[in-house]
Amino acid sequence: TRVTSLRITPDVDLGGVLVEVNVDGGDGADLAQVSVKQDGRSVSVKSGLALGAFFLPIHNVSLWSPADPHLYDLEVKLFADGALVDSVRSYFGMRKISIVPVEGIPRIYLNEQPLFQMGVLDQGYWPDGLYTAPTDDALRYDIETARALGYNLIRKHMKIEPSRWYYWADRLGMLVWQDMPMGNNWSDWGRAHYRDELARMLSQLHNHPSVISWVIF
Repeated sequence: TRVTSLRITPDVDLGGVLVEVNVDGGDGADLAQVSVKQDGRSVSVKSGLALGAFFLPIHNVSLWSPADPHLYDLEVKLFADGALVDSVRSYFGMRKISIVPVEGIPRIYLNEQPLFQMGVLDQGYWPDGLYTAPTDDALRYDIETARALGYNLIRKHMKIEPSRWYYWADRLGMLVWQDMPMGNNWSDWGRAHYRDELARMLSQLHNHPSVISWVIF
């Protein structure tokens, strides 16, 4: 009996975060305890049946933005017959993305404020590894360099990076437009694979506060 994944959705309007716990094994009577922590201190806790969604209110919310990429820690403990059988840790950022018409033109707003996005198209090539970065430090360096050059956005072009790249984007406060890689999209076979892989990408990257836009074609 184990936690297989978490789906974390911040809701700035309601002042909290929705955490869906996905469990493999067990008899459906397993219990989960979900805790939100800030600076090592618990700020919200909910317990209940593991197979469900937990909404945890957060008072005096600190919002995530490129200027202040504040992240909350998250801990989930899974109990079966009263015994702790699994625990996982994660994090999330409280931020809201919306489209607001300004003089009839739709604009992207972050946390109810207009944000001019100036970005670079990043194809994720590496001189010594093609599509594979040599080290974790290299992943971080690329994002830090983009910030130092004055960019607040990276469009990840036709590629999905390892989770560590998005981790650093979350930590460093870099906005991300994520492309869906395209291949054979003119046959029924290709379209079926495209839809399947698009759904997987949306699920895989859902929890990252840095990802604010999906470029599907």
